[in-house]
Amino acid sequence: MRTAIRAVGTDSVLAHRTMISTEFASRKLRRKFAADGVRESIVAAGDLLTRKRLGRPVFDPLVEHGVVRTVSRDTLESVASETVTVPGDDEEQSPPFVALIENGRILSETGLVLTPQLEIVEESAAAPDQAQQAMMAMLSRQLFYGDAPLRDLLSGPRPGSTRGAAGSLDIAAPLVPRYPNYYHWIVETVPKIRYIRAFEEATGERVTLLVPPDAPPFVDETLELLEWPESRIEYATAPAYDVSRLVVPSFPERRAEDFGWLRRAVLDSAPETTPKSGDNVYVSRANAVERRVVNEDEVMDVLSRFGFSCYLLEEQSLERNARLFADADIVVGPHGAGLTDIVFADGCTLVELFGDKVKQPYRLLAATLGVSYEPMYCRAESADIVVDTTTLEETLREMQSQ
Repeated sequence: MRTAIRAVGTDSVLAHRTMISTEFASRKLRRKFAADGVRESIVAAGDLLTRKRLGRPVFDPLVEHGVVRTVSRDTLESVASETVTVPGDDEEQSPPFVALIENGRILSETGLVLTPQLEIVEESAAAPDQAQQAMMAMLSRQLFYGDAPLRDLLSGPRPGSTRGAAGSLDIAAPLVPRYPNYYHWIVETVPKIRYIRAFEEATGERVTLLVPPDAPPFVDETLELLEWPESRIEYATAPAYDVSRLVVPSFPERRAEDFGWLRRAVLDSAPETTPKSGDNVYVSRANAVERRVVNEDEVMDVLSRFGFSCYLLEEQSLERNARLFADADIVVGPHGAGLTDIVFADGCTLVELFGDKVKQPYRLLAATLGVSYEPMYCRAESADIVVDTTTLEETLREMQSQ
């Protein structure tokens, strides 16, 4: 298995490129309006603007002055009635854990956990180094997308309020991705199932998972492939849930052990497949609102000579996509959630195509998995990208010669 990651460019170049925003490009907005309607698009824009520009200047002082109170990872053990360490072989990272909080509350839209004193449990948002930003972003999402106003969820309904009451559960854990996106589901949410199973084995308890009611199909597919009992799945129909014994898994931090567990579990039940024309995978974003490849036909003319087939992964099942990536030697695609399936790959190389927006999650994920990684910086055209097919062909020939 090749594990090298070849650096292309410098941190300063990446930072400069990342600052160039295409979030409100006219092409993207037109597609967003067509796909989701004007109202939903305006709500999404408000949430995005709050998360990217307005949230931290408001949120940070509220935390600093104790208006919004939080429980850090370091203090969670003193709040929890019980803590279970998840066994594992990774000696470089501190082990995952599961904490049990008596009489806590889950905010259904985001999975944020509150203590009986209405403190936000940071572990339900992110790892410690990202907790502040994540909590702010999740509270923004709760405000814009939640079924009840944020102030009601944090302090209880005001007198005379007609908003829906909180549901109640005995012993439960939130399994809600902080963003409704395949990457955040697979990388940051699904590993919690492994931790919860370790908690069940250690305590003899049987935990109910609280999941979004209108989640994409991959949520139910994952739970079925991992053989989680339907009788212990609760679809969140109330805006919040009061839980007598609230199970809080530690936030997953890109552990190879987690992805190995998931890969084995999914591929053991995924049937062998026959690729369209070759084992290598090109991930198309032809249906996406942004980062489409404008010259995709020309790109496929090149890729087809190297044994690639083109896939719209959102139109296929999770287990079929997992098998495709497991059999691939090379995966090429624009930055986007479809690249998450490299968690199922075995010794492949990922070539990630960027326009103006350069982000690092798949580089970091590839490093964790031992997957070779090649970024390719392309010309931006509004919210989309144009691939230099000559450079692409040279990159693939170089890979073949290694």
